[in-house]
Amino acid sequence: MGNAKMKSMEQARTGEATLDLVAFSNPLAAEIFGLDLSLQLNENIICAIRDAWLQYPVLVIRGQTLTPERQLAFAGRFGALQRHTVTELLHPEYPDILVLSNTGRGGAAPSDNGGAYWHSDITYEDIPPMGSILHGLKVPPTDGDTLFADMTAAYETLDQATKSQIDGVNAIHSYRHRYQTMMDAGVRPQKTNEEMARWIEVSHPIARTHPETQKKAIYVNEGFTARVDGLVAEESSALLAKLYAHSISDQFIYRHHWQTGDVIMWDNRCTMHCATPYDPSYERSMHRATIRGSRPI
Repeated sequence: MGNAKMKSMEQARTGEATLDLVAFSNPLAAEIFGLDLSLQLNENIICAIRDAWLQYPVLVIRGQTLTPERQLAFAGRFGALQRHTVTELLHPEYPDILVLSNTGRGGAAPSDNGGAYWHSDITYEDIPPMGSILHGLKVPPTDGDTLFADMTAAYETLDQATKSQIDGVNAIHSYRHRYQTMMDAGVRPQKTNEEMARWIEVSHPIARTHPETQKKAIYVNEGFTARVDGLVAEESSALLAKLYAHSISDQFIYRHHWQTGDVIMWDNRCTMHCATPYDPSYERSMHRATIRGSRPI
């Protein structure tokens, strides 16, 4: 999972910019070299990154030093920004930055590996994000990796009977149950019942069609998917468990070993991810910018 192999330089759609790009052994992910994201990149480079992102839903760009302003400026080149609903975890000065830090870096509430479950970001909203850009400010010397799952490949390798079972069927997503679990575990700030009530249930296709590649991907996750619409509880749980187990097979997984300064961009429309444990005596602090998407179909 994640061993690199060399690949030739990728040509941008414009034909006017190239990226020095190395694909990993898992076709889900690739690393881009030679970019300084703190600079104002020209539009041809942004187009080349966008093209690479569609081919490799997880992009790694190492060795970056980004202020919140520059991270937001870079993320904004790919679309409107989407603010997280857990306001305690937002950067006090830059609320479009989600702070994931076990030390509460920058004044946000501490978050002790709250994403340690499989999920795609904010699927509990009616219009979930298209992508996320995460910057590693400080990371432990070992562990604390992030796993990414290729949900397009997971869909494509389903047996035909399961595809027929889920095509055209929706699932219900909600943040309330997940937040209660994390709140009880002490990894999210306490909220009142009234505050929790704002997280309503939304319905999304189980097999989502990517709006740009037109490829189908499994679009349920253990973090935020509550049930399959129209099925009794036992049938719903069995189907979701089957899809989850299939989606996290080793063949679909890229494991990212963090280094300080890493930037990872992932396409939320066709991936899910999961943080892994680490020694909490070490600081693990990251800034995430999230890019608004479109209604899943």
